[in-house]
Amino acid sequence: MVWGVALPSEFNAFSPRGELRGYDEDLAAHYKAERRPGLTPRHPPTFVFTTDRPYRSDGTAYEAFTTYALDVWIKFSGLWGDPQLRTPPLLPVQPHEWPKEFVYARDYKTRASILELPRARCAVEEELRVLIERLDPGIHSFHPIRVVLRTGDEHPLKYHCMVVGRWLESFSLGDSDPGCLSDTDSVSPTLSCSRRTYAGAAMRASVIGDAHLWRERFLRGPRFCFSDRLMEEATAAGLRLPTHFRMKSVA
Repeated sequence: MVWGVALPSEFNAFSPRGELRGYDEDLAAHYKAERRPGLTPRHPPTFVFTTDRPYRSDGTAYEAFTTYALDVWIKFSGLWGDPQLRTPPLLPVQPHEWPKEFVYARDYKTRASILELPRARCAVEEELRVLIERLDPGIHSFHPIRVVLRTGDEHPLKYHCMVVGRWLESFSLGDSDPGCLSDTDSVSPTLSCSRRTYAGAAMRASVIGDAHLWRERFLRGPRFCFSDRLMEEATAAGLRLPTHFRMKSVA
């Protein structure tokens, strides 16, 4: 069976309010960009390249810092190297492009094994990272991130930013229950966050094979998909995951 994991849009323990401290400044410093004030006090400041510029996968340099920053943002939620999603294809996340620190704006008492961070970043606690890498070795990318409580103390759990490296096309619209999806005329139908809709969305076991963690290319709704084994082992280890529902499995 397949489990769909949904990360909430509202602020809570799994999607905490906070900031990636110093992240834009770190990117700007690496490529020698400077912050300039907005045209008026109501306009936000912007970063502008002064000398060095990063290069796209086709060898051309970025002309605007905002365009480069947008591509970095997409790297954390898109498929690297796929020309169908971006032209030119996205390069992998570079060492300096991983955020170093997330600071809570408020603290949460509930344990969260997955964090939805600003700008589509996602972090998983150390125990879940070890489990994923044992079941899916060498497929996904991780980088440590320091998570800081509002008090200034470091979070007792250790976290790693994660980029899911496996994208599948296991979703089958024809085998799914009528009415469980919206936007069915689009390339990627939308699956609303409810037990009924997830239970009606059909996933092909023949495509999933031995995958344990992946993202769907043509289905919006689950942030991630988990195999039964990954879900069972995470539950047995006492990890606390965000909202998740069992999905329909077909051959």
